[in-house]
Order: sequence, then structure tokens, then C-alpha cells
Amino acid sequence: MKNKFIKTAVFLCTAVLLSSCSANKESEVTFRTVVTEGINAYIAADLGTSATTGESLPEETEAATEEIVTSKSTKHYETTIPETLIGGTETSFSETLPEITTKPPETEAIITTSPLETLPKPEVTSISGGAYNVIDDSGLLISEINGHYWALMPCWGTYGLCESWAESVNTFKEKLPDVNVYNMVVPTSSEFYVPEGFDNFTASQWKKIDHIRACLKNVKNVDAYSALAAHTDEAIFSRTDHHWFPLGGYYAAQAFAVEAGVSFPYLDAYKKVTRGGFVGSMYMYTESSLIYNDPEQFDLYIPPDNESLKTTYYNGYFKNGYSGSLITSPDASGYYCSFLGADNIIAEIETGTKNGRTLVIFKESYGNAVVPFLTSSFEKIYVCDIRYFYLNAVQFCKDVGATDLLFSVCTFTPAGTNGNYLGKILNY
Repeated sequence: MKNKFIKTAVFLCTAVLLSSCSANKESEVTFRTVVTEGINAYIAADLGTSATTGESLPEETEAATEEIVTSKSTKHYETTIPETLIGGTETSFSETLPEITTKPPETEAIITTSPLETLPKPEVTSISGGAYNVIDDSGLLISEINGHYWALMPCWGTYGLCESWAESVNTFKEKLPDVNVYNMVVPTSSEFYVPEGFDNFTASQWKKIDHIRACLKNVKNVDAYSALAAHTDEAIFSRTDHHWFPLGGYYAAQAFAVEAGVSFPYLDAYKKVTRGGFVGSMYMYTESSLIYNDPEQFDLYIPPDNESLKTTYYNGYFKNGYSGSLITSPDASGYYCSFLGADNIIAEIETGTKNGRTLVIFKESYGNAVVPFLTSSFEKIYVCDIRYFYLNAVQFCKDVGATDLLFSVCTFTPAGTNGNYLGKILNY
């Protein structure tokens, strides 16, 4: 049983790490918190009250436990993507997994009401699993859906940590009153694809995302959830990797562009490059032959202005800059690392768009997927990973002349202790 738990923890912490470049039997495990330098995965346990209001919270309020397992892996794995609205070749990607958009127009402040106010959940099509639905020793659910195998990771976390995240985002707005500040929390695949009959496999990500929204003050919330929920019949998430696909990033970026009031191309403006044979991080976690033998197609979307982009990469101290490309693997051979290439960098992207808007994005690896879709929307973009950023983030925004600031992460981050990085970069 002990070995079973260790395997569960090791898998979850690494899977959930959200490092931008990354592989069942009935589970009786009492889940615990598992940690990596990427995302922290929470698997079960409850708090029951809101750290902000002291009121009882709806259903699954999960508490982080103190039991932590870390993991290192130097295995190399591959990853995949899809297609949509605005408008190739092939290769293999590898990654070492670390231990576990003119001055913006004046906009009216958006002030949310009580944190207890909730919005109705967007309609989501229920999923009927096939003949095979098993929770693996790793803690993942392997499910046959529409003739293909999915590996799904549970997402738990706590409402208290969600409130801490919202508080940090609010602080950015207080310290940057003239900057448009946006919060975009992206659900992961388990929110949409867990089949009927497995309701207790994972917590509701909608409730946590909406709880964060309700706690925001003068911050614009970007509803990526509804944007994705409307397209679950498309390839917006990977079946074999813990990341989403670029197509999902496109829909989320579109929702952000609408909120920000900037131009945004249709999908058919992008050059679509397709690469097959992708098996991502979920295989490493499960070692399931079902996942390994059911590879995916990865679709990369190259921006229409890609040739004119000037991209400079810096370290986490914004030093030692060198020229590079936003699309690091134009043949999609890097799969999810085909754009930006890594997380432990600051990317400065100068576009041909002339609107005086400078966007700073603070993210983890989930946020990487939206970046290629924003080059027609902002004049300059700075991409910073909250885990590898070693400057005072508020001062950085002032120094680069930010007009817009976007926090783009998946649910694991604000609901888990990775969200604490936001407080750190506020106070460097």
C-alpha cells in the first residue's frame, strides 16, 4: 500500500507540474498533497469554510494536507494539438521534468460583490465512457471515450488558497491603478471529460474558478471556462498529456481579447502544422499500454505575423538577453514546447501591431498556449513564469510600460500552493 501511495504521489506531482515541455486499478488511497516546482496536485480532504468570510462553502472544500512527496525525472516524453476559427510538418519533443496584450482606453472599474455570490455553471455536455474506465495505481482515471483512451488527473485544492490568489491579484491592481488587470483561470481536462459514474473522482473546478472571480476587486475576470465548455467536442485538450492543446489556447485567448477590447484574427489566418505520434506525460505517470498505443495528433498554429516578430529571451532576472523565435519548433517537433520552448525564461515579443498596448503575462506552462494567439492584439508582450521570476513584479510592470496585465494559469495553481509564487513576486 505504501508503494502504491508513493507512485500515486510521484505521478501526480510531476503531471501537475505544468512544466511547458513534457507520459487502472481501483484506487483505495486516501489522497494527499503532492508537489513539484510546477503545479501542486491535491487529492482529497476538506476545509469546509472560507478563509475570507468564515462561511460554509459549497460541497467539496478541500484542504491541503502536510504530507508532501517530491519527484525528479529525466525521462523524455512527447506531446499534441487541434484547430478552430481564425486562420505542416513533423518531429519529437523532449523535456526534463523538474522536481515536484496607444494607451489603453479608459475602462470602468469592475467591482465584484460578496465572495459568496456565485454564477450559474455553463452548460457542459456529459461524457459517457466506453467499456474501459479504471482508476490506475497512479491515481489517474483511464477512460475510453469515443474510441480513444484518455488519462485524466483529478484536481482538488482549497478555497482558502483560491482566496489568497485573488487577494494577490487584487494587490497588483491596487499597486497598478492605471493598468488593466485581468485574471484567467483555465480548467483542466478532468473538468469536462470525466465520464458519468465517477463524480467523486475530482472536485468541481468551476466552483473554485467562480469563487476566485467573486473575490476579485477592480480586476477583469476572463471566462475561459465558458469558452472551452462550448468546444469540448473539439481537440482542445490532450488525451495523453497534462496540458491542453493550442486550440484550447486559441479559444481562451479569444475570450481574453474580447475582454481587453483588442483585435484578434480568425483561426484560418494561422498556419496549421500537424504532427502525429504524440504520447505525452500521462504515459509516464501511468505506464499504461492503452495510452502508449493510442498516440495523438498535435496541431501547431503559427501566427500570421510570425516572420516579423522580434522575440528576445532573458533569464528570470531579465538579464542576459538573446534573440530567438516565438515558435521554437515550426515543424511542431517540440509539441507543447514548440512555442516559447521553456518556462524558466522571460520572453519579450515585439509585434507589428501599432496600438500602444503592452501586455505582461504572468503564468505557468498552461499560459504558454495563449501567447502565439495574441501577437496581432498587442504591440509588445512580456511573458513571465511565476515560478522562475526573481524581480519585483509590480516594478517590472512599471519599468516595461505595461498597459495590460494578465494572470493566465490553470486551476491547479490558485487552488494549490503554487499560487503562493504570486505573493513572492509581489514582494521581491
